[in-house]
Amino acid sequence: MPTLPELKKKLKGIRSTEKLTKAMKTVSAAKYSKLGRLFGEYSSYSEKCFSLYKTYEAEINGHFPNADSSAPPAVFVFSSNKGMCGSFNTEIFNFTVDKLKELPENTLIFPCGKKAANFFSEKNISHENSFIFSDTPSVKEAEDFLDEILLKRKNGKISEIFIIYPKYKNVMQQIPVMTELFTVKSEKAESSQENILFVPDRKTVMESISKKVIFAAVYGFILETALGAQASTLNTMRSAYDTATAYSGMLETQINRKRQSEVTADVIETAKS
Repeated sequence: MPTLPELKKKLKGIRSTEKLTKAMKTVSAAKYSKLGRLFGEYSSYSEKCFSLYKTYEAEINGHFPNADSSAPPAVFVFSSNKGMCGSFNTEIFNFTVDKLKELPENTLIFPCGKKAANFFSEKNISHENSFIFSDTPSVKEAEDFLDEILLKRKNGKISEIFIIYPKYKNVMQQIPVMTELFTVKSEKAESSQENILFVPDRKTVMESISKKVIFAAVYGFILETALGAQASTLNTMRSAYDTATAYSGMLETQINRKRQSEVTADVIETAKS
């Protein structure tokens, strides 16, 4: 059995872990709260843009360069920049590996996050330059990202554009999904909107909103990834803190019993003498 000094030493280490996990939990909670408010405010706008895009999909897509059919497709894989977020990244990477089997062999992989870049490097999976976003992604970061995607498409370096990101459900659940940008489904929805008045004219309005609509979707993907990462980190830190607290309490009980046992033994020994 461990001695009293050994138990005290172990308790000291556990209490240090308890303090660290509590601090990290507090930071994660603050970041999650901030991203949650941002995502909540932005999602309403993003949903309106998505509805607009689905209504005028073909027309909006027409304001962007057509994909070169000879160019390889591209998949952008979103992940967190840091660890300590449970199975968040693992689920994304497992999902990506499965989806890559369905895509052509010449598909270009673009990691979007430090953990994604590390994963593909460790697994010796060929990938292109990575995109790194801050913990609270800014509009400027998203704009630069979209501009580079559009430039690659315009220059004929990529064709289809696939995005793999964690769809945010709630603080406990984020589900990896794959979506495609610039997909043309049908023009039927547009025919039902022919009686709408465009000011100053339809062409000007469509030119004005096209990039904004696509940007809304892209920025939404980036925000969902950041929010999901913080939610997973928060859950992980909560679990670690609760475990450390429980173990600390158990050690304190053992120390108290050990002390009582030693005191009792000393009393008995004194009585015998």
